[in-house]
Amino acid sequence: MSRLSLPATQELNRAAFSDADSATRWLAGQPQANASAMSAEIARQLEAFNSFTTSPRNRFKTLEVLRKAIFAVSNESQRRFEYRPLPLSPAEQSALDLTRRLWRFCALGYLHCLDACLDHDESIVSYASRVAHRVLACLRMEQLDCYLASMALDDGFWRTLHTVWKAVEQLGVAREAVSDRLLGERAESTPRGQYGMILMLHFAQPYTLSRGQFAAIVRWLARWREQVAVLSMPDDSPKSCCIPLDLSSDKPAGCHLQHAEVERWLSVGNVLRKIRQRLDLLADGQSPESLKLGSGLSSEAVVTLLKALGNNLEQARYSSSDQAQASASATVAIGLENAFYVLGGKGLKGSSYSSLLNREQLAVFDHVVQDSEDNRDSQAETWGVMGEAAGEVQLLRPAGSGAIRLILKGLLALKRAGREDYSLALISSLRSNLDGSLSVSASLIPFEAQPLVAELREKPSGKLSRHPALLFSSDEDGTPPSVIVPAGLPGRALTVRFYASGEQTPFGFRLAANLERGGDSERWSLEREK
Repeated sequence: MSRLSLPATQELNRAAFSDADSATRWLAGQPQANASAMSAEIARQLEAFNSFTTSPRNRFKTLEVLRKAIFAVSNESQRRFEYRPLPLSPAEQSALDLTRRLWRFCALGYLHCLDACLDHDESIVSYASRVAHRVLACLRMEQLDCYLASMALDDGFWRTLHTVWKAVEQLGVAREAVSDRLLGERAESTPRGQYGMILMLHFAQPYTLSRGQFAAIVRWLARWREQVAVLSMPDDSPKSCCIPLDLSSDKPAGCHLQHAEVERWLSVGNVLRKIRQRLDLLADGQSPESLKLGSGLSSEAVVTLLKALGNNLEQARYSSSDQAQASASATVAIGLENAFYVLGGKGLKGSSYSSLLNREQLAVFDHVVQDSEDNRDSQAETWGVMGEAAGEVQLLRPAGSGAIRLILKGLLALKRAGREDYSLALISSLRSNLDGSLSVSASLIPFEAQPLVAELREKPSGKLSRHPALLFSSDEDGTPPSVIVPAGLPGRALTVRFYASGEQTPFGFRLAANLERGGDSERWSLEREK
């Protein structure tokens, strides 16, 4: 009896191939250089082949032939949507949707084979570990595409994942090593390792990570994933860390399992031990490269990221996936220019900054923000406030709110309900939801800001241009003043002079040292001009 809920198949084959040999010939005639066209055609043929009634062994062999091409076009398509501002443009969204569709159809084909394994079909059951591994790899690749695009996973993803794991347990193949070089990681992994890695990638909070940080965590977890265990009862030993799972739910984890139909615990204690060992060795002066942690991040950045990963895995056992409801609203100005205006800034109108900014915005965000010093709130939007704690504000930007696109670590100016003044914040987490809304976490900057005008003399031309800036004055505790300027501005400057908004007399300070790099701005300390 079938144990997976799968679409019915039919005798009529509408695909361009029917077995491994014909699939090989079909692939040879496809437009290999056009990833978009290739993805669409493979997806269309996979959809047709999945509805064709054929032997499980023949289906498996045919999918294995197609798999290398699927990886190739998927990797090429990723470049069109990874780490782009949100919401994605129509072309970027189309590329993401097509790639996800491709992996979903590939997973469905392998799920038919897995279903046959559960029915003890003699033609395929001896390949049960490879079949289960292939399904999990397909799910992981769809998950990877979503995280690269800062997109929420579809409804049903986690239920499918947990259902596959129940099949793995029933078949008894959780610990069987399977070779899979197409993943570009270690040569072998087990279904248990793949299942654990999918969960740990989610618990690592991917929507908060930069490109370099996410790449590092994927590399680390690929090395440590075989350290996880899936237990039927929690391990209560002092050094253990068990994350509760409800295999009957559509959630990655369950904080409370009182109503769970199938309870499991993901043990990540050994992964945490690996993290602690690396942190100790880094503290002793070893380099990330010597510890096989990569070379893309500095030692300080690696330490920070390892600590964050360890903390996120430890806290996952207490997390809840329930969606919060908006409790209030906030007026939000996006980006340094709009923050400058809502804080009362003047002095940019008529300068060369407008044309320069227009060119940069068109190149990066596919649109131009039109500034107006006479209507400073014209670019402000109304967002929902989902909650606030420890200097972090959880926000929801409704679908269709405006043309401005958001980036991680982008600057926001927030005016929450019941407050008269704007607060500055940096986007710390960014995710596009299935309904087109954006879930945004923003870290509040604990300083009051006042607008400045930065006059830039560009190198090598010496051309003058004026740009928005925001000043944080020195505190009573002796903290030096600092300023937020557009990203990249100091790097192209011969000199930068600051003016109070609407004033003609120079402010009397100059840039000293870079303190923080945001997504669209930089914060620098200031020192008095000599």
